Amino acid sequence: MVYTPKVSIIVLNYNGGKYLKECLDSVLRTDYHNIEVIVVDNASDDGSPEFVKKHYPQVILIENEKNLGFCEGNNIGIRKATGEIIILLNNDTIVDSKWIKEILKKAEDPKVGIVGCRLYFPGSKIIQSLGFRMRFLGYWESIGAGQIDNGQFDEIRDVDFVSGAALAIKREVIKKIGLFDSEFYAYNEDKDLCYRARKAGYRVITSNAVVYHYGSMSWDRFQIKKIYLNNRNLLRFVIKHYSPKALLRFTFEYPIKSLKLDLIKFLLSETVSQRVTVQNHQTKKIFIQIRNEIFSIILFFVALLSAIMPFKNQNMISK
Repeated sequence: MVYTPKVSIIVLNYNGGKYLKECLDSVLRTDYHNIEVIVVDNASDDGSPEFVKKHYPQVILIENEKNLGFCEGNNIGIRKATGEIIILLNNDTIVDSKWIKEILKKAEDPKVGIVGCRLYFPGSKIIQSLGFRMRFLGYWESIGAGQIDNGQFDEIRDVDFVSGAALAIKREVIKKIGLFDSEFYAYNEDKDLCYRARKAGYRVITSNAVVYHYGSMSWDRFQIKKIYLNNRNLLRFVIKHYSPKALLRFTFEYPIKSLKLDLIKFLLSETVSQRVTVQNHQTKKIFIQIRNEIFSIILFFVALLSAIMPFKNQNMISK
């Protein structure tokens, strides 16, 4: 029997009007037709909701009164969705026409709970991510990142987590493990979701579904809020899922080990940014790398203070 479940595609948007047309046009060109498309708008002020209403009447539009962040924004879309398979898709993506069929080839396995995509940088076969595997506690490496996909990773399947930029999850899994943990607000929530799915006995795998993702492509882009939230939520992930002893060890070991590994990769020109971009002079790259590493360490310990607060105080930071 052919596996043809209803698929709900949720596109979360916040002031992403410049990406929406490409994203929605590609989604609606998908060669799998048992779908519903839901756009959840997090109180954009760039005309995004009006654009969707005018040009995409077939799309279900949910307009939030304020920016609820990645987690709760997607949770609202999931609650509205009626599909057996729910795909979370960033607004700055372009999907291949066969992407859903490739996802379903893997989702048909009852042991599979979450399916990720082959994320490429736009207009190329340069890998952004094929999923992530933990190197040490708190440090996950993006499989194949920055490399041209020549089929060398075709056997990659089970991973620790897949990117929330294009993530498919079965409704049965959500019923069992719950929605996104809204306390994360944004960043590292995909690690938490996949961890809970694997703990519940489901496989998390990468598929051959191709999705092009803009993401943060500028090498010298520096976002203090993003770095802070990444560190805060990483700490919260460890607090939530590991023992106090593991947390203590992580607090002292992670900054040193991650800094050492990042600097080695940089000196060997093996960071994703170095592989993908060439516009910066070497001196400028060195300055930016040192600056980012210093601020990351500082914000790690700032985040530590926030992370050990009671969960009720976790929404103090607004994206």
